[in-house]
Amino acid sequence: MRGNRGFSLVELLVVMVIMALVSVIAIPWFVKIGQRNQLKSAAFEVQTTLLAARMKAVKRNQPVTIVINNVAPVELLTVEPPPPAPTPTLVPGRLALPSTAAVLYATPAIAGGAVTFGGDGRLAMPAPTPTPGAYEYVLRGPVGARTPNQITIQAWPNGRIAVITPTHWY
Repeated sequence: MRGNRGFSLVELLVVMVIMALVSVIAIPWFVKIGQRNQLKSAAFEVQTTLLAARMKAVKRNQPVTIVINNVAPVELLTVEPPPPAPTPTLVPGRLALPSTAAVLYATPAIAGGAVTFGGDGRLAMPAPTPTPGAYEYVLRGPVGARTPNQITIQAWPNGRIAVITPTHWY
């Protein structure tokens, strides 16, 4: 009669093969989730920057512009009028998205790469076409992927900023 001494070598090898197969299937899936989260994070950073510019414009009752550089890495530069004296002059705020996260795929041609909010919080730019509509900025990522995803950031004439995520991710 054999005592209870543990697992045999064959049983351990079978378990290791099963674990290896599960990891081969799971690792690409986790990498894809990480890339999607980077793209979402980049889109929400752009949205936050636009909303912060809108709040500055309303607070000061003066126009504030966000200049968007659409080459990788995507950069957003906040240009605002000087604050009333005796406040020191502020350095323009600069946001640079990670170079592998996303590229700015499409911007409205009429805006010239800039978004301007007036003192009332509305867009101080010509009305987008088709009217009524929104200016759409499309982030595509991850950079270099065979099947990149797109997230649309909409800037509406009333100042609303919306992030539209895809319903089907690749």
